[in-house]
Amino acid sequence: TGPGELIRDGLSKLCYVGPLREVPKRNHQPSTTPDESRWANGLAAYDTLFFAQDEFIAAINEWLTQEERLATGYSVKVKKYREVETNNQLSLAVMNERLLDEDIDFKNTLLTLPIKRRLLIRDEARDIELAPQDIGVGISQVLPVVVAALHHKTGYVMIEQPELHIHPAIQVALGDLFIEQIQNATDLTFILETHSEHLMLRLLRRIRETGEDTVHESKSLSPNALSIYFIEQGDEGISCHSI
Repeated sequence: TGPGELIRDGLSKLCYVGPLREVPKRNHQPSTTPDESRWANGLAAYDTLFFAQDEFIAAINEWLTQEERLATGYSVKVKKYREVETNNQLSLAVMNERLLDEDIDFKNTLLTLPIKRRLLIRDEARDIELAPQDIGVGISQVLPVVVAALHHKTGYVMIEQPELHIHPAIQVALGDLFIEQIQNATDLTFILETHSEHLMLRLLRRIRETGEDTVHESKSLSPNALSIYFIEQGDEGISCHSI
């Protein structure tokens, strides 16, 4: 069983994000237990955000909004609320103007209601809150990439076409995202399948700037931290060339 256990342990450290990331439906309910397979279609990113701590949401928003990072113009917001039924005594007390009645325990009545969550995407420029289904396809495609990159601290994060449907300015900033994450988590490896020349040029630029000592330490990248392979179809099948 030894080889099988090694394969199992290796696969447990692997996160795969596919090239077409889904947007959750309006009646979407997140998975209550972690399911790594949901990263393939991007839905695990929304599960992660749904139950995330405030610190993680803040880290996501730093990358989404800051000018020197992705600068997408959007941020993530998780609202917590309680639903009150129309026949609940708290609702009835409000409608009947009995909020000052001492015989009604308003606090405990409110605390017995379950806390629910709603994931929203905020348009920073227009100051409006949108459902994930109402934002542009570019943001919906890049959000799972950002969440996967920041959520995982060990193992392998494999992402197909992280640049899908996003502006070149955001594509290059993804390079800095991957660089900073491997700086912060030394046991983390990204395996990227990309057609983006912009992303590749950002990685190469950071290597050059690191050699010239003109880049901040958080964005420094040494040649031995990056491997580039060109895959092509030939007469003898698929070949892989190290660049």
